Amino acid sequence: MITKLSIFQKLFYFLLFMVAIFVIAFWYINSLNLKVIQTEVNKNKMNDMRFITAQLTTQFDQVLVNTMTLSYDSMVRSFPYILKSGDKYARYEIKAAIMDKLALNSATTSWNNTVILYYPNEKEMVSSVNSLSFSTYKLPDSKRHEWTLHIEDHESGYYSYIMRSHFSPLLIEVRISLENITKIMDQYNSGNSMVYDVGKNTFIHKKKGLPDDSYQTIGDNIIGQSGSFVLKNQGTDYVVTYIKSDKLNLYFLDYHSRSQYTKQIFRNNQYFFCAVMIVMIGVIFYSLLLRRQVQQPVRALRTAINRFDNGDLSSRVVSLESNEFSMLGNSFNRMAENTQRLIEQVLLIEIEVKEAKLRQYQAQINPHFLFNCLNYIQSKTSVKDYESVTAMTLHLGAYCRYIHKIELVDSTLLDEVAFVKHFLSIVQLRKREIAFEIHIPESLYDERVPRMILQPLVENCVKHGIEPGLQPGIVSLRAEPMKHGFQIVISDNGEGMTEERKVAIQRHMEEVIPQDGALGAGIRNVHQRLRLYYGKGSGLIIESTHSKGTSYRIQIQKGDDKYAADSIS
Repeated sequence: MITKLSIFQKLFYFLLFMVAIFVIAFWYINSLNLKVIQTEVNKNKMNDMRFITAQLTTQFDQVLVNTMTLSYDSMVRSFPYILKSGDKYARYEIKAAIMDKLALNSATTSWNNTVILYYPNEKEMVSSVNSLSFSTYKLPDSKRHEWTLHIEDHESGYYSYIMRSHFSPLLIEVRISLENITKIMDQYNSGNSMVYDVGKNTFIHKKKGLPDDSYQTIGDNIIGQSGSFVLKNQGTDYVVTYIKSDKLNLYFLDYHSRSQYTKQIFRNNQYFFCAVMIVMIGVIFYSLLLRRQVQQPVRALRTAINRFDNGDLSSRVVSLESNEFSMLGNSFNRMAENTQRLIEQVLLIEIEVKEAKLRQYQAQINPHFLFNCLNYIQSKTSVKDYESVTAMTLHLGAYCRYIHKIELVDSTLLDEVAFVKHFLSIVQLRKREIAFEIHIPESLYDERVPRMILQPLVENCVKHGIEPGLQPGIVSLRAEPMKHGFQIVISDNGEGMTEERKVAIQRHMEEVIPQDGALGAGIRNVHQRLRLYYGKGSGLIIESTHSKGTSYRIQIQKGDDKYAADSIS
């Protein structure tokens, strides 16, 4: 026969199982962490490289724009004419002036650059550098309108761009020294950087950090606009990240050793693993020591729970010596006490609902109200005002037909509002000084509401709001949608109520068992029915100012109906 494992045996085997799972999963999780870290490092480096590349492109564009403006300069354009018609002094003077202008143009950017003007017809050239201005004319064979790399001795050189003037055969060349690019790379502090020119298959760097054979491998692995790859060299893994300039045929690259980030992480993970193992061993040892202190509290809790499960709602746990199980025992006692109280409250609410239904049915036809209507019909008949008699008869018939449908628990908002219209029309026939306004959006016509929740509030507006003032008044009823439901506002411009009476009525509305039946029985009935029908998020709110009127705000939160009592049937 297999012996059932105790909670401590289960705990012990579970901890051993967790240790085994931890050992197996540790290295897998560690590898995932390394991948995530490397991905984040690559993302950060890519952002830094994108910024540096944008700066590089911007500087090239700025130099190019400044150089293009020279073709519009009147002195530059008139130089061929002076060469042909001027004397030697005039030719020298304008050439010197153009040289100064070119030097000034080069100084307008933060980069050190050289500008050369070529006049093919005159076999003359002028430059911001004196030595080029007075050297033998030689037209460069570089491509036009394209940045071209020129490598000189000791890996120095420059980028050149040759453009043609729109107004003459003039050619303008701008040269940007590679020192300017290395200055840009000096601003990059995220790692080791270099620039790769695709056309010349040449790398530009501050210093060589990789063996010579690695650069060819890097060039072969560069594909597309941006990306990264792993370069293995002499037992070391390098992560190479690259991004291409938008307007230049060159890439900005970053490379770093993968172990730069993994060594510290691996060592920290080892420390963490050792610490967890020590903690788990301590937990197992401590669990064995607690075994003796747990059996008796568990047995006491078990006995109390069994009594409670068998129907003894007064079952409680006696004081336990163990602090941990004392908290559990107190929680059980609170749960049992709350459950007992809740059951009692549910019974009281069920009784209250039945009483509310009974009072609703008994109050459906107010004899005094019916007597006044019949008396009105008799008086109007005696004076042969058959139109008023017909109106009163139709409204009273519709009114009685609606309230006698006691088998229906709810109705549509449209039907409920129509019933209120009949009631107010009867009131208005008898008292012309009372008017009413009703505004209901069509989108709310089909909303289901408990029956007879609007008429008691409307009657309160007439009876307690407008009639005591002996002045003409108006009853307003409007509805509007809300985020999770809708609200109905019934208001009057009558006497209103004092703050003390409003507080007393609101307290009376919330009581489980009413203490004072004279305080707003109809209002309380409406509020409790809304709570039972929709849940605690719904109900009635009273807003009133003395001598200025009263508003009854019905708020219906349809999302709370799953918490509503199941007492209405």
